[in-house]
Amino acid sequence: MLDQGADIDQRVRLRAAGTDEKHTITSGFGGAGLFSDGKLCLSHRIGSTIAHRFPPHEVEDRQHAIDELLRGGEDAPLHGADQAAARQLTERAQDLGLDYLHYPVRHIGSDQLVQMTAALRHRVESAARIQCGVLCVDVRPASVDGYRWEVHAEAPGGKPVRLYTQNVVLAPGKIGAPWLRTLGARLNLARAAAQPKLGFRLEGPRSMLDPLLAVATDPKVIWKAAAPRSEVRTHCVCYGGDVVPAAYQKLTLVGGHSTSDHEHDRTNTAVLATAGTDFSMSAGQVRNLVQDINRRSGDRVTAQRLGDFLAGTPTTRPVPAAASGFTPSIPDAAPGDLSALFPEPIVTLLRDYLKRLAKLCPQVLHQDNMLYGPAVERWADRFEVTDTMQSPGRPGLYLVGDGPGLTGGIIGAAESGWLAGDAIAATFTTAAAS
Repeated sequence: MLDQGADIDQRVRLRAAGTDEKHTITSGFGGAGLFSDGKLCLSHRIGSTIAHRFPPHEVEDRQHAIDELLRGGEDAPLHGADQAAARQLTERAQDLGLDYLHYPVRHIGSDQLVQMTAALRHRVESAARIQCGVLCVDVRPASVDGYRWEVHAEAPGGKPVRLYTQNVVLAPGKIGAPWLRTLGARLNLARAAAQPKLGFRLEGPRSMLDPLLAVATDPKVIWKAAAPRSEVRTHCVCYGGDVVPAAYQKLTLVGGHSTSDHEHDRTNTAVLATAGTDFSMSAGQVRNLVQDINRRSGDRVTAQRLGDFLAGTPTTRPVPAAASGFTPSIPDAAPGDLSALFPEPIVTLLRDYLKRLAKLCPQVLHQDNMLYGPAVERWADRFEVTDTMQSPGRPGLYLVGDGPGLTGGIIGAAESGWLAGDAIAATFTTAAAS
């Protein structure tokens, strides 16, 4: 098992020392999940494009087993059991032209993730060799008889490594999506272009999203606008959590996390928009846009008061402590004007959505709430795979996780890896039987 980034212990030390935090929280063993909010979505309706292919009981059994493995038997709370409250929120959202998706979530908490991931790593290490700090450079059809694939990699110090194998499972994660896109083009792998979502983190006082958080710990509230395939949604609600800068492929974006005890007197959620067929943006166009925003901000997160965003005027002073009763997460963020930096169709959708969301949660529209940007999701091209996660026409090449654009979260990503592992194991079983 090869991982380009650092191992768990080194990542923890680097973050404690404040060394290159933007990269540390996204890259290495455990991926972006190691320092994330720690919410495990236990529904195939969220974050998976493959679950519908299989009988529901199989999907639910896998989700239950993955849940047990990831939390390691700890008594992490399960949220979302109050079906009556969920029905009421669903009906109220529908009356406002919004969709609310209800699903169970187990919240591990960012403070518990290192222990959880270390236990999972120990289990993997009992059956596989793990090498961190190794960069996968290329995967190509093998030039040696008896093998299907060869992997070209670089060990620390730039030492070349070449591996020959029958099966390769590529799981580059979200930050590895551009690498996989390049490899996919080289190998002529079938895929559909990414359709990124663009927006910001909305941060306000702890009670800002209480009408939603009283029902669910990570509420998905979606507005499908009039234009075909255009929508805006909440994503990764962090109750009592922080907004944090995160590095993705040399870009500065924003993320969020929350400890299990929800220790801070603030909350935040990503608000992400897709303008649909009337204004579609490719991954390359979004990357260029983010690069320009990063250049203007000095490679820092850009911050703007909500009142200024709605009025179309820039925030020009350093981020202040808010009069509405919370201390912003990133006081040294670069003040700016996201309403001018984002494309006009995206800005229009985001403004309209916030006004709709405020009918469910009135504090959403407090003028001193803060916006941090840019936030981007769905960078990855969506690769075609079989039900065993194998690339069609490429025996032994498996594409799993968020990097191939097939999942959008740790449970769905784990399920895709499970399917590939089962398929590979079955080939050895068949060979042994014959």
